[in-house]
Amino acid sequence: MSTVVVPEHFVGPPGMGHGGYVAGLLARHVDGAVQVTLRRATPVGVELAVDVEGDGRVVLHHDGELIAEAEAATLDLDVPPVPDIDAAVAAEKGSPSHWNELGVHPICLGCGLARDDDDGLEIAVGPLEVDGHEQVAAVWRPTPAMAGPDGTVDPQWVLAALDCPGAMAFIARGTFAGLLGRIVFEQLAPVAVGVDHIVTGWEIDRDGRKLFAGTALATADGTVLARARATWFERT
Repeated sequence: MSTVVVPEHFVGPPGMGHGGYVAGLLARHVDGAVQVTLRRATPVGVELAVDVEGDGRVVLHHDGELIAEAEAATLDLDVPPVPDIDAAVAAEKGSPSHWNELGVHPICLGCGLARDDDDGLEIAVGPLEVDGHEQVAAVWRPTPAMAGPDGTVDPQWVLAALDCPGAMAFIARGTFAGLLGRIVFEQLAPVAVGVDHIVTGWEIDRDGRKLFAGTALATADGTVLARARATWFERT
């Protein structure tokens, strides 16, 4: 067993750990594609226990309560055409991260633009269409602080980057995706620090309050480096 602490400012909605970041804490213990299910809001600023069980399942818990779990998975996901850099930059102007000046989640680790630190990803995806495919997109340049031991972006941060764009694919078009329930993530190639990348998200399906979204991270020339499929819950 090991322990982790989600910093108090690494939040999604105020008061709970950012879902993508939390998922990344567990995903780093699983090789290949991984499915992470968030069972409860993750408390911040407190010690959490991480257990890797005999069957390879990884669990995160606090005071005996199951917070999240991860396991090996397969990911069947078609990524739509990736917008170019100029189109992604232009789309950012319409991002929900800019709505009402503060945005829908001003201090979110992934998409907030009103944080008072340098830790936020500031991925402000906005709506656009590419070859008839409705998406949201933005440009993201990972910082050196996000590098792992090999000098490329730690997969934990890649997964975090692919969280909010899935919700924004719905929010930008009028459906408020409120809570991340599950994400299946696969990294296909290393992600360089200090280089512009394109982040994109799109709607896949709906089932009652469940909203299914796809997200992807690509190089400037459209090569997909990572992808994810997420289940969100509509906020009523």
